[in-house]
Amino acid sequence: MNKKQMLKKTAAIFLALGLTVGATGCQFLVTDSMKDLEQIVATVDISEKLASDTEYQNYADEVSTLISEGKLSADIPKRDLVAYFLNVGYNYVNNYGYSYEDTFNMLMDGLTQRKILTQYAVAYFLKKGAESTDSITSFETFKTNELNGVSDRVKELYEAYPEVLTMKYYLTDFGKTDAESMKAYYEAEYGLLKSLNDSLDAGEANFISEEDETHSHGESRTTPTNVGTEKEDYLPMKDGKLDYGVYTGRNTLDSCGAYEKVDGSTPTTRKKAYNTFLANIEGYGLIKDGENTAAVTELEYYYMELSSTLGQALVTKYQDEMKDAAIARMTDADVLAKYNELKEGQQLAYTDDYTVFDTALDSVSDDKFILYGLQDFGFVYNILIPFSDAQNQEYSAAEKKGLSEAGLFEVRKDILAKVEAKDLRSAWICTDEHTNYGYEVTATADGDFYGATANAKGWLFFEDNFTNTEKYETLTQYTGKYPYQGTVALVDDEYKTTPTKLSINEFITEMENYINYSVGSSVASGAYATKYDDDTPYSVNNVVDYSKFIYYEGKVGDLSTTAKASEYFKKDTPAYKALSAVNELMFAYSTDTGCLNTYMGYAVSPYKTDFVPEFEYAAQYAVKKGVGTYVVAPSQYGWHIIYCTYKFDGGEVFGDDANAEDGFIASEKETEGTFSYLFYESLKSTSATNHANAMQNTVLNDYKDSVELFTKRYQDLLDIEN
Repeated sequence: MNKKQMLKKTAAIFLALGLTVGATGCQFLVTDSMKDLEQIVATVDISEKLASDTEYQNYADEVSTLISEGKLSADIPKRDLVAYFLNVGYNYVNNYGYSYEDTFNMLMDGLTQRKILTQYAVAYFLKKGAESTDSITSFETFKTNELNGVSDRVKELYEAYPEVLTMKYYLTDFGKTDAESMKAYYEAEYGLLKSLNDSLDAGEANFISEEDETHSHGESRTTPTNVGTEKEDYLPMKDGKLDYGVYTGRNTLDSCGAYEKVDGSTPTTRKKAYNTFLANIEGYGLIKDGENTAAVTELEYYYMELSSTLGQALVTKYQDEMKDAAIARMTDADVLAKYNELKEGQQLAYTDDYTVFDTALDSVSDDKFILYGLQDFGFVYNILIPFSDAQNQEYSAAEKKGLSEAGLFEVRKDILAKVEAKDLRSAWICTDEHTNYGYEVTATADGDFYGATANAKGWLFFEDNFTNTEKYETLTQYTGKYPYQGTVALVDDEYKTTPTKLSINEFITEMENYINYSVGSSVASGAYATKYDDDTPYSVNNVVDYSKFIYYEGKVGDLSTTAKASEYFKKDTPAYKALSAVNELMFAYSTDTGCLNTYMGYAVSPYKTDFVPEFEYAAQYAVKKGVGTYVVAPSQYGWHIIYCTYKFDGGEVFGDDANAEDGFIASEKETEGTFSYLFYESLKSTSATNHANAMQNTVLNDYKDSVELFTKRYQDLLDIEN
């Protein structure tokens, strides 16, 4: 088997760490090539160039010493290049048409640039330590403290990979042990440990499925954004230490702290996954004879990965400090000037051509803002209560009879009267932990959840996101208090759900009641339209009166005048609470999945759209009436319950708010949910990232001559296609 075939064959077994579980069916590396992989294919040493850097020249000798003593790595072994290809590069070859030569050259650039940045970050922190007024622990004292009390095996590993302690020293602000100083180190360590568990989880799933081949997960349903998503800054801590370990099946689950096993996991399936993992890394020459494989964190492989992980963490820490410096220089006047610049540019673009504005609506988000709007454009949620399969067949049969539009309208009216809404979240209730989002709760008092009286039971969803907010992201625009509408029973170890069926009138009442519950007062009310019961909307000369399709119209208070555009995401406002309730009902009942997890719903133009005409008229009508307006109208798909979430009144979007200062209010930039907060955070992020990238590019350009490549040692990889 040639090298190209072997690379393709083995690429599938690499994941985040470059190595994961799974059999390859082909031995990419043989004993004779192990020595080949240990060859150094490049070296990076910036110390000589650093001596001419006016900012860091005083630290060039220290960097040079760290490199010569092995505390700061300068070498890139061929093994790292191959692993990088299997982890990243193969995707470029297989999916983007890159040649092997171009890919390996690109990867080599990435590896050498990472070395440059790591060494430069060390120089930065050396300078920072020298200028600090705090008492700085020496590296030797730090090392002594770290080695105190550890096993002989861990001491051996620290000696074999001295860069681990070097990186930890600078990551912890020169060996400090307080929580804030240790945070960057713990984040890096947790990321590595979690990657190992994730890889083992993925491999274990194969063994679990083999033992449970008959299980079916049933139907699926879209869940809200961030369901089960761990916060980026989450760290499982206990008594000031990281409380997380790698579960191998050879150890106990209790010894792994906050790690949560996958559904169906047993010590046997975990051991199988771990043994496969070990077999793979042993096949790549990453386990030496005599190593104790019972503890993954005492393998040389783990310390090799830890060294790389901590190096990248140090670069990130340096970049974060560069970003903080950029943010510190940004004034409120800078933010206001940027606001005005964007607003004026948008005003010029949108007033010349409304289609440009229409297109911009599709990309609006919490970091892409529309600051100048056009009249009667807006956004709506759409809850679609569809025809059943039998009702679709009935309507299709009527169409085939060649009835007029007026005749079809009457047929459809009769069918629509029989359409029923049902809670579709039964797909979220399952006995399998990894596909189950439901949990049964008992109300302790009236109103604990919608419809609850004291001691009543109900099924809610996404417990982690609502009760474990330290670890998991919260769900935005989602009330989370609407229980499953139906019955749930455990039958033969599976949940059997029977949803309650609601007529369209019953659903309208249900929606208004839930909005009122969520807002905390009776704000939602409406009336059935008399026109719907009048004569057909189709005239003899084919002029259609779409107003006659409006079945019901309602309003949430007077949000069109009280709802501020600048407070769209402010969680304590009636407007936010109302749209959160409607959004949750959309996830529960709607079969229109295209509107789920959108920023504000469907963008609606007052001009001709691609929507079906009945929906187009009703959506445009709701937008004209303003935020909080909801209308019910039919189409050939069923009933549409349309809720206006946002409306543009024309002109400056945010400057019309009370007490607004040209749209950006400096006093509100720290108030979550306000436009000023979102705009400020977005601008901070953009400014900081641009500054950090510019600094990084300057460093890489200035120090590119510090790289020495040994191309002959990896020429075989460049020549794979030859």
